[in-house]
Amino acid sequence: MLRVKINNIEFLVNSNLSVLEACQFVGIHIPRFCYHETLSIAGNCRMCLVEIEKSPKPVASCALPLSNNLSIFTDSPLVKKARENVLESLLLNHPLDCPICDQGGECDLQDQTKIFGGDYSRYYSSKRIVESKPYGALIKTIMTRCIHCTRCVRFSEEIAGTSSFGTFNRGKNTEIGPYVLNIFDSEISGNVVDLCPVGALTFKPYAFKARPWELKYYESVDCTSSLCTPILINVKESDIVRIQPKMDLQLNNSLISDKIRFVYDSLKKIEFNKSLKKIMIKDFQLKLGPRLIIK
Repeated sequence: MLRVKINNIEFLVNSNLSVLEACQFVGIHIPRFCYHETLSIAGNCRMCLVEIEKSPKPVASCALPLSNNLSIFTDSPLVKKARENVLESLLLNHPLDCPICDQGGECDLQDQTKIFGGDYSRYYSSKRIVESKPYGALIKTIMTRCIHCTRCVRFSEEIAGTSSFGTFNRGKNTEIGPYVLNIFDSEISGNVVDLCPVGALTFKPYAFKARPWELKYYESVDCTSSLCTPILINVKESDIVRIQPKMDLQLNNSLISDKIRFVYDSLKKIEFNKSLKKIMIKDFQLKLGPRLIIK
C-alpha cells in the first residue's frame, strides 16, 4: 500500500495502480479518451492530464505509476486550462454534425466539451475531411469524426487477434483505417463501436433509429452462449433497437459477441423464427430492476 495525497486528501491505495486508476478507485473521475480498462495504455489523447507537485508541467495520469507520498491535483487551474487546450485541438477538424450523429447524447467528446471546452474556436481554416472506409454490413464508418484515440486499433490487435485497423501517415494527416481494404472479420467486431468515444464507428442496423433518451433499458442475459453474459436490451416503444453489454469484471468485462448483439433482427421476422412465442417483461422485485425474457 502507498500513501498518496489527491487534492490535499490522503489515501492508501495499492502500489500497482496508475494515477488515473487510483483516482478512479477513490471516486474521483478523470476524463479520458484513449484509456480503457480492457486495453493497453496508449497515453496519446492527453485528456487525463493532472498536476503533480514539483513537476514542471502536467502529466498523463493513465501512464504514470504511483509512488509513495505523491501529491496529485486533478482540478487545479493549470489542469483545467490544459484540458481546455486539448479539447480545442481535438475539435479543430471535428465536424459539427451532432444533430445527425448516432452517438449524440452518449458521446464522450460531446460531454467533455460541455464541461471543459471553450465557448468559441480560434481556428478559421477549412476542416480536414477523411475518406470513410467500408468495414462490412454491421459497422458504419465516418472517419472525419475520428480523434485518433487508437482504441479500435488496440482492440483489433490485442483482443480480436486481427489487424483490421491501423494508424498511418503523420501529424495532421494521421488516419485510422485498414492497410488493405477488407471487412472486419471477427465474431466480436461490434465491440469497437462501444469502445469508440465519438461517432466515427457506429452500427448500421441502429442508424437513425433512436436517441438514448428515447430508450428504455432492461437487464437480461445472453442465451446464445453458455456463459450467460449479462446484457442490456434497449427498447423504443415496443421494438428492440439495440443490445449492449453490461459490465461484469468477473465474466466478460464489457465485451459480447456479434451473435447476441444483432439477434434481435430475427425477432421482427416471425416467419423465420417459429420457436418465438412471446416476449415477457418480468419484475423480480429486486434492485436489479425489470428484465426482458424471450421465450
